[in-house]
Amino acid sequence: MNRYHDFFCNMSDEDWEKFAVEVLRCAGFQIQTEPAYGTDGGKDFIVSYNDVNYLVSCKHYIGSGNHVGQDDEKNIADRLLQFNTTGFVGFYSTGITTGLQNRLDAICKNGNYTYCIFDPPKIIQIMQLMDTKILQCFGLYPHKYYMNVSEEEYKPLKCMICGKDILTDENIPNSLIGLAQKVNGKYEYAYGCKPCFIGVNLLYNSHLEMEQALHVRILQGWEDMVDEWIENEDIKLSEEFYKHRSKFLNHVRQRQLPQTEGTWYGLDL
Repeated sequence: MNRYHDFFCNMSDEDWEKFAVEVLRCAGFQIQTEPAYGTDGGKDFIVSYNDVNYLVSCKHYIGSGNHVGQDDEKNIADRLLQFNTTGFVGFYSTGITTGLQNRLDAICKNGNYTYCIFDPPKIIQIMQLMDTKILQCFGLYPHKYYMNVSEEEYKPLKCMICGKDILTDENIPNSLIGLAQKVNGKYEYAYGCKPCFIGVNLLYNSHLEMEQALHVRILQGWEDMVDEWIENEDIKLSEEFYKHRSKFLNHVRQRQLPQTEGTWYGLDL
């Protein structure tokens, strides 16, 4: 079993419905109604996309491993009509049977309907774009920040001014990375505690939050921007610029999140 199987398994049916709301929101759907307790008449909630209203049906069968079949989704066309929707979304923790797929295809072929199925592979792909704090609320990982190495292997990354380890849980939110101008006018690849950098001249007053650096795509975007500055701007680099840059990039990997586990506030910068 992989960690995503365990992640899905550990959710209750109610949590699975709430999780569906967040995944579909991230996928671009507008949430029209929220899941509610009690009998729902075959509707968990309603969303819209491109002026189409979709009835959302959530099935959480991962515990049994059963695929969602025709007997699990009865009277789909009647339900679409009942709730004034022309689209159907199946949000499932397992796959669907060929029988159910054939039924959905027939409904869409014979009527003005459309459907889409969100199964584990598709859901995991969308999770890459979700806010890690949302994923954390549903139990994807138990700690505030990720750790990729054992305690024995861990190497601290010290603030270049005060010497505090800026990769500890308490210091990550209060640390940054930037290109700092030295007294001789040259620029250093610098990292450290935010209070230590008060009064320090950063190139273009730009910096990267340490929390952002824990997301691979955001850090890569920052590094691409640094390369552009070096290539296109008339700036002089310190003798140890690349040494410090390499040290930072090597050490920060110890705490970076896997790319499949969301991004910083759901944004790629």
